[in-house]
Amino acid sequence: DPDRIRWLDSIKSGVGGSALELVTGDCTKRETLASAVAGVDRVYHVAGATWAMNSEAFFCQNAQSTRNLLEVCCEHTPDLDRFVYVSSLAAAGPGRSSPVSESESPRPLGPYGASKAAAEYHVLRASHRLPTVILRPAAVYGPRDEGFLQYFRLVKRGFLVEFGAVRRRVSMCHVADVVTAVAAAGNNQVGSGSVFFVADPEAYDWSEVEAILTAALGVSARRLRLPQWILRTAGTVSQRYSKITGKPVTLSAARAVELVEPNWVCNVTKLQHELGVIPSMSLEQGLREAVRWYQKQKWL
Repeated sequence: DPDRIRWLDSIKSGVGGSALELVTGDCTKRETLASAVAGVDRVYHVAGATWAMNSEAFFCQNAQSTRNLLEVCCEHTPDLDRFVYVSSLAAAGPGRSSPVSESESPRPLGPYGASKAAAEYHVLRASHRLPTVILRPAAVYGPRDEGFLQYFRLVKRGFLVEFGAVRRRVSMCHVADVVTAVAAAGNNQVGSGSVFFVADPEAYDWSEVEAILTAALGVSARRLRLPQWILRTAGTVSQRYSKITGKPVTLSAARAVELVEPNWVCNVTKLQHELGVIPSMSLEQGLREAVRWYQKQKWL
């Protein structure tokens, strides 16, 4: 999809002395990938679906596509320096009474997280043949991100919507810090099959996120506290609509369950100590930058 890579135009043209060669392939079609990996030193697998029609589509686009790419790398670039897979906190699932750590067994809540966990399984199985690293970013925000855009727009209209009265805590990560972690995973000598969460060292109450965002937008927002069943019902209706129209939707029944989970928090001690990455973008700085970027692009 040319629209998805439009941000790479300046690099393709060689601005700043570096040029980018684009090779088109489809990770769900193994036969299209050989030319993409031929002659490369490192593979950064950042492709994936964050929403899809159904579980089968999630597993095809996240798990099977990762397996395809790994198999092609083993066949065509067996001397690869590093295969870095960008997974998600959703693969591990939320924390319980404390932040979730890399030593815990994955317990994803929905098909998206389950498909990312299945992709991780393929990466770990290949780790004896290829040097692999798995990164699990928490909630990623910042310029070019469309995942939080609808929420930003809702807050700009003056609404803070809460479902239930449960205190929610989240780990967040600015996209610039994710990029730093991805680069470090490709360069640092860590054990094959290593797994790292990527997030700010500090977790946040969702009320803190709301306060910073309303200030960045310069709005006075009104809080609407609704029962959780409304969100679940909306997710079910949205999913049925998706089946009728044949188009994926961002809110599904499974996604609704994830949204009301109170503790999406991860431990990033391993990221700091073993990979040497300490995310430096504060939440206030990052959200303000995101708002400015959205406004410049006229998305807000």
